[in-house]
Amino acid sequence: MINVVIQGLGYVGAATALTIASKLGKNKKPIFNVIGVERKNNVISKKLIDNINSNIFPHKSNNIQVKSLLKKIENNNNLIATDDIKYFSKADVIIISINFDFKDKNFRDFKLDAFKKSVEDIAINITENTLLIVQSTVPPGTTEKIVLPILVKILKRRGLNHKKIYLSHSFERVMPGDNYMESITNNWRVYAGINKISEQKCKNFLSKIINVKEFPLTRLNNPTESEICKLLENSFRAVNIAFIDEWLRFTERLNLNLFDIINAIRKRPTHKNIMLPGLGVGGYCIPKDPLITKVAAEKIFNFKDLKFPMSVKAASINKKMPDFTFEIIKKICKKVKINKILLMGVSYKDNVGDTRYSAAERLFRKLDKSKFKILLHDPLVKKWRETNKIVNTKIPDIKLIQLMVFLVKHKQFNYINFEKLKKRNKNLFIIDANNVLSKKQILKINKLNIKNYILGK
Repeated sequence: MINVVIQGLGYVGAATALTIASKLGKNKKPIFNVIGVERKNNVISKKLIDNINSNIFPHKSNNIQVKSLLKKIENNNNLIATDDIKYFSKADVIIISINFDFKDKNFRDFKLDAFKKSVEDIAINITENTLLIVQSTVPPGTTEKIVLPILVKILKRRGLNHKKIYLSHSFERVMPGDNYMESITNNWRVYAGINKISEQKCKNFLSKIINVKEFPLTRLNNPTESEICKLLENSFRAVNIAFIDEWLRFTERLNLNLFDIINAIRKRPTHKNIMLPGLGVGGYCIPKDPLITKVAAEKIFNFKDLKFPMSVKAASINKKMPDFTFEIIKKICKKVKINKILLMGVSYKDNVGDTRYSAAERLFRKLDKSKFKILLHDPLVKKWRETNKIVNTKIPDIKLIQLMVFLVKHKQFNYINFEKLKKRNKNLFIIDANNVLSKKQILKINKLNIKNYILGK
């Protein structure tokens, strides 16, 4: 079997490990032996390791493939997790799947030390003829100007030939939610190597994992092009989202249905990717990725004159998008004398338990600061780490609530019995701030005479 060591078992790393470990050859036996390596002396890392070694997927998800993959891996016994960096020495392939983060929320400089230390852990233990793939979203120039020099320096000290480490970059396109696991194998991947051998080895490895017949690989000329590809992709999405915000504010004042307007535009094949309005942007990538290249241009390439105005403005607009929902809530609460609010969903995206950079967080903090009494419900989140709040995984007693605000389109919300809610609380008010409720549900709510406000409609 091919030994694959994955550095980092977060939302991307854990899903990558699970998918690779489940791959079978023509003889119906596993192709890969997979080892996940996490940080030492870290509480979160220990929990990730313990879960993987107990055949429990460490991240909350509604994805139906998770259970079947876990069962397959349990039978194969070919996935373990550890905090021992010596396992890098056993690898045929090493995948870096760790966060490259900013120093603070102002996004002015990078946390280089932690990332460099992780690369050093690999360099100290890696053996010759190993393929090393940087899968993380990183600033342009990272693979060639940060990772490669560390490898060269440490391998030279160890008396090893750095040219026999095959370094490449191939960013992840994992889509948490309904297509969480499937998105790893059924998705278009980009790859690039520091030389032709690295490039070819990366291609060969990815071809064993990805459904390349339907989703052909795309080769770029060098790792910096691959790094830029991911950041440009996410920046485009961020600009698209920010663009819709101003139209939402306009159509809301006119009491028009922006969803109908956008769906009419989407009938043109060239305009299918225009975004729908919503609460705001969340997740680990979109809020910060538009700002990475601006900082990289200055810090890595010393281009002081490039300011990336559209990307920077989009990130700023997206960060403040929940403020519009806050103003609507405040206005309604003042009009009908509401103080007790239930927020429905706190994760950044439907059907995942990831709360990093959740748009719900900014809304919650503004409501909390305004002295509203707030209860939280999310079927996939028990503890909201960013706010240090306990979250109800079941809907709390509706009699305690005056206003129910839907923020995340979790599957579980499709099955809410509004008749029961009406019986328990005749004065309940509902706000849908993120296109959560279906047309059928909205019709039902109106038929029951439940007061409501549907953002964008």
